[in-house]
Amino acid sequence: MSLASQQSPAKPKIDIQKIVGRNGENIILPALGLFALIIVWSIIAKMTEGGISQLPSPIQTFQDSVPYLQNFFSTTQGDEGIFFLTLYSLLRVAVGFAIAVIIAVPLGFLIGTSEKAQKMLMPLVQIGKPISPLAWLPVGIVVSTALLTDAPRMVAQNTPAIFVIVVTSLWPTLINTALGVKSIPQDYWNVSKVLNLSRSKVVTKIMIPSTLPYVFAGMRLSLGIAWLVIVAAEMLTGGTGIGFFVWDTYNTGEISLVILSLFVIGIVGLLLDQFVAVIEHLAFGKNN
Repeated sequence: MSLASQQSPAKPKIDIQKIVGRNGENIILPALGLFALIIVWSIIAKMTEGGISQLPSPIQTFQDSVPYLQNFFSTTQGDEGIFFLTLYSLLRVAVGFAIAVIIAVPLGFLIGTSEKAQKMLMPLVQIGKPISPLAWLPVGIVVSTALLTDAPRMVAQNTPAIFVIVVTSLWPTLINTALGVKSIPQDYWNVSKVLNLSRSKVVTKIMIPSTLPYVFAGMRLSLGIAWLVIVAAEMLTGGTGIGFFVWDTYNTGEISLVILSLFVIGIVGLLLDQFVAVIEHLAFGKNN
């Protein structure tokens, strides 16, 4: 046996410079964006200095926010920490979003498979979709007041916000689901007819697997809208939640805490979107 045949195969070379360069961009570029934001923020704060309304600088915002960050998990009644205020909002979003998905997905299947249902329902979808979320809030208040007179106080208080979430966040999931059904190749329908599949098998074996990518895309959009709406709804309905905290701190002139709340809202919104993305990745085994 020759010496060459006894040598182990050469190990692939690792391009350290390429890896470091790529990771460096992932760190440096976002840091530059954040730094630019702080610079612009500081300039605007300096321009408003001495005026009737003054935007706090990044340093002032941090200093004013420290006590609230230290009480992040406070459970004192009426003075809950930001963690629990955000949790209250997330619970409302979870309920409203779940109801919206339960309504939107079957309706999307119906619109996608029935020409008559499409002609009947799509005009309503096109009318309801552009209506401002806050325009639905008075309707939610009236409905909850009329139908939930004997309901527990907590249910009656949360129903208007949940109602708005349901009405405004179901459209993306509904439309994407219908689009997914419309995108199913005609060959699939032909095979189902040849095999004489039952309606339930057509749904479970053809419609659901084929439309899931569209459904997840719609759900990501719907969840983003739900989180956007709850903050605005809580500003008007009061009670507890991160949206009410924003409005309350604004009324007391604590603008630093308003800015802190904006960062919390943005981070939570990003985490919610990534949460759905992770579920989609686990379901399909692909990167998004």
